[in-house]
Amino acid sequence: MQLLAIGRFARLSGLTVRAVRHYGELGLLQPAYIDPETGYRFYSTDQLTDAAAIRRLRFLELALDEIREIVDADDPSFTRSRLVQHRAKMAELALTTEHILATLQRLIEGEEELVPDTIDIRGEVEIKEVPDQPVLVIRDRAPQEKLPEVIPAAIAEVHEHIDTVGAGFAGPPFIVCPYADDDGMVDLDVGWPVSAEVSGSDRIEYATLPAATMLTYVHRGHYQELDRSYRALQAIVEHEGLTVTGSPREIYITSPDDTPSEAWLTEIQFPIVRDEASIVLDQFASIRPR
Repeated sequence: MQLLAIGRFARLSGLTVRAVRHYGELGLLQPAYIDPETGYRFYSTDQLTDAAAIRRLRFLELALDEIREIVDADDPSFTRSRLVQHRAKMAELALTTEHILATLQRLIEGEEELVPDTIDIRGEVEIKEVPDQPVLVIRDRAPQEKLPEVIPAAIAEVHEHIDTVGAGFAGPPFIVCPYADDDGMVDLDVGWPVSAEVSGSDRIEYATLPAATMLTYVHRGHYQELDRSYRALQAIVEHEGLTVTGSPREIYITSPDDTPSEAWLTEIQFPIVRDEASIVLDQFASIRPR
């Protein structure tokens, strides 16, 4: 086995010497040999493959922790799964960037207020009896600020699994998403409805979403604007004296892959007490456009 000095190894791998040293300190790319007298680092030609993989994955903007998992696993199926998740994250990032640019332009041109007023949705809300629904779901715990990455990646992972096992989809993807705790962490369920019991995997499990009476509203627009619709639903809950009995659900009716962000449809569902819902149902029906 031929050993290469760090400078030569860096040139052959396409990395900088600083990067090679940094990856060594992180345990990603350890030297094959360190001269005990000089401290010089040497690498084997076999390590050039790992170095090239690390460089390629960094170009694709994977985090170093993710790269370590891929390199350590040395498993094509595991690599593919992680790349599917990362692609979903990057696609969401690209859409978010596009939305930011469009919003900036509207603000610059005075077409939109910096903080729009809470919308009146009384004529558009519905009360639904949602039945039990079999689902395949990933249960995760993540920082609130990471949800725009975690949710699409989990949706893509479950979608791929359902395709792989040949099961059918019984509706669009969803999340059950409690509000963040005091540490900003969120315990959430992300998945797809299925028509029958389906086997899961290490992270994916078969479950049943319980039946509930739901106060619902279909939000139109980018996910970054969902807070406006949440505030509008909360205003109705408080005005009508309703009791919310569980965590909100979001149903992603349209796919970001084939729909412009201004036309995305997301149904927000608040579980409420059934008896209270029956009291206000006629009021909503009377003000809803025919």
